[in-house]
Amino acid sequence: MESSSSCSSQLLSSRLILCVCVVVFGVFQYPTATEGLVMLPSNQTFPAVIVFGDSIMDTGNNNHLKSLVKCNFSPYGRDFQQHKPTGRFGNGKVPSDIIASQLGIQEYLPAYLDPNLRPQDLPAGVVFASGGTGYDPMTPQIVSVISMDDQLKMFKEYIVKLKGVVGEERTQFILSNALVLVVAGSDDIANTYFTIRIRKAQYSVPAYTDLMVNSASSFVKELYKLGARRIGLFSAPPIGCVPSQRTLGGGILRMCAEEYNDAAKLFNIKLSSSLNSLSSALPHSKIVYVDIYNPLLDIILNPAKSGFKVVEKGCCGTGNIEVAVLCNKFDSTCENPSDYVFWDSYHPTERTYNSYSVMTTLLLRFFLFVCCGLVILGNQAVGGDVVKLPPNATIPAVFMFGDSIVDTGNNNVNLKTPARCNFPPYGREFEGGISTGRYSNGKVPSDLIGVEKLGIKELLPAYLDPNLQPNDLLTGVSFAVGATGYDPMTAQIVAVTPLFDQLRQFEEYIGKLKGIVGEERANFILANSLCFVVASSNDIANTYFVAGVRKLEYDVPSYTDLMLNQASDFFKGLYALGARRIGVFSAPPIGCLPSQRTLGGGVERDCADKPNQAAMLFNSKLSAELDDLKNNLPNSMLIYVDIYNPLLDMIINPTNYGFEVSNKGCCGSGKLEVSILCNRFEPETCTDDSHYLFWDSYHPTEGAYKIIVDELITKYLPHLV
Repeated sequence: MESSSSCSSQLLSSRLILCVCVVVFGVFQYPTATEGLVMLPSNQTFPAVIVFGDSIMDTGNNNHLKSLVKCNFSPYGRDFQQHKPTGRFGNGKVPSDIIASQLGIQEYLPAYLDPNLRPQDLPAGVVFASGGTGYDPMTPQIVSVISMDDQLKMFKEYIVKLKGVVGEERTQFILSNALVLVVAGSDDIANTYFTIRIRKAQYSVPAYTDLMVNSASSFVKELYKLGARRIGLFSAPPIGCVPSQRTLGGGILRMCAEEYNDAAKLFNIKLSSSLNSLSSALPHSKIVYVDIYNPLLDIILNPAKSGFKVVEKGCCGTGNIEVAVLCNKFDSTCENPSDYVFWDSYHPTERTYNSYSVMTTLLLRFFLFVCCGLVILGNQAVGGDVVKLPPNATIPAVFMFGDSIVDTGNNNVNLKTPARCNFPPYGREFEGGISTGRYSNGKVPSDLIGVEKLGIKELLPAYLDPNLQPNDLLTGVSFAVGATGYDPMTAQIVAVTPLFDQLRQFEEYIGKLKGIVGEERANFILANSLCFVVASSNDIANTYFVAGVRKLEYDVPSYTDLMLNQASDFFKGLYALGARRIGVFSAPPIGCLPSQRTLGGGVERDCADKPNQAAMLFNSKLSAELDDLKNNLPNSMLIYVDIYNPLLDMIINPTNYGFEVSNKGCCGSGKLEVSILCNRFEPETCTDDSHYLFWDSYHPTEGAYKIIVDELITKYLPHLV
């Protein structure tokens, strides 16, 4: 009895300590990409790094607060300079330091409340972050730390001091060009909502995430008013997979607490959308949503791929519950923290944090895209024509499944369907001006992702191309068919091949491949090739909203469930046939496509909100399903590829990407013409399609596809090799 009571008491104490401790994780997928500094183009500069938020960035602001959320004692700082505990929540440096160092600004980013802070330190930036805070004002109140509003007040005070040091003009330059980072949200979800449950009595998860997003949006607006222009907000991480949350909410087996993760994903969807709106509404701003959920989840699920050995517990103590005052000099710690993803039960090790140097590159790609389009890391360019793979990785072939986005001509032989495009003006910019059955003015993602960027071959042929040669099979083909979808009824409506027939064609292809190269080589090709699946748009736009066939039987949640179940079965079918590296595209912002604006956007042709909401709901479910499948299908790499947010940003901010028109296509009036309605008899077709984001009323131009593909290759390819 005494032992049981002691154990219960310790767990209760642990819960209280965890409630007063903070975490937001920002771990990018792979180890540090470069040694040395991030080299900016000659006409660009980040004079300072200014950081807000919680313990991921806190470099010591909590040291002098009357709060339990502190770590200015051993063994924290074990691997810091002179083994000194500074108030950083880790064994060494934290991302604030690493990002500032990689930008060549300074090696350590000081805490604003550091009593040793000097006036000359101010121009290079400081950290206002406070461990234990959050977007919800109640979160910092619970643990007596600095609220986000109080961080803004300190920022105002900082600006006054900065003007006294460098003058008004230089201060304005620093503010408008500094890299401003905001990292919060995890403590709101993990502590205020789920552990202490104060807000759970008042709000459902959707309502609480609305509260968080509204607060985050207001915070960004205030930063903008104070002069900040380059602002990056980190998403919430997969908080349910953090060691302490596994202990508190993951059951006896300490599994990831999915309820926490679901809340984080819902918040992230809303945050991303809110930031897109703000970026459009606030002139000269560069406001960026930084996804850390998926990269961190991948490193948690596949630690060995990034060189880690232990992920389910931290290095300090048992690693299951110790954090802040529970992680102290009386606890034994692991011998080699570099083997561990987490330092304590809440915060990553310095080695894990070091992956933030790659995150810096990601941020710079966004911030500098308009003027540069390229960021240099050391002596290596991020970008270029052909992607260089790691020396131990190979991609022998690429296979495409899905709909018109990646169809390279399979519908040409289907004379029963109007969903064809093997006639002018389609292919106007294609080699020789040939109409090949690609739904664009030139190349489509099958060509750009599959072969041009990977150096396999220039064009990915359609499997049903009558001119297909046996040798073409070795490097991959496209099985995709325009106008199909996950819902079998979608293909029936327009008389095209159902998605599951593409699986049967794939099985037929495998038989042919084995006849050419033998079983062993065929199995190698299948296991190491990239498979991409692009579907769902036609289900939502056509079958549900335009034709309205399914709307009579299903509401949006149940219809997206139908789509998801079909999609999941398709992915399992690919796996059963030998595919292992599978990337699945999200649904796009369908309601913002020109045709959907015309059909559902009212007189002003605004984005149609209902299709977009359906797409976001489906995407949330799809992402979760892929995570589950990846866990259950051995040796599989199933990756959720977000195209919703990149495309939405291009639609909202076309000039940032070199386009002038995004609300209509180039072909005809651009408002409704697609497939047979986009033909050579359309007198209104534009003369210069390089100004247009969309070619017809549904499909992007080759120029738009190139921008999207460049970003997707950079972000997702490392997850698939």
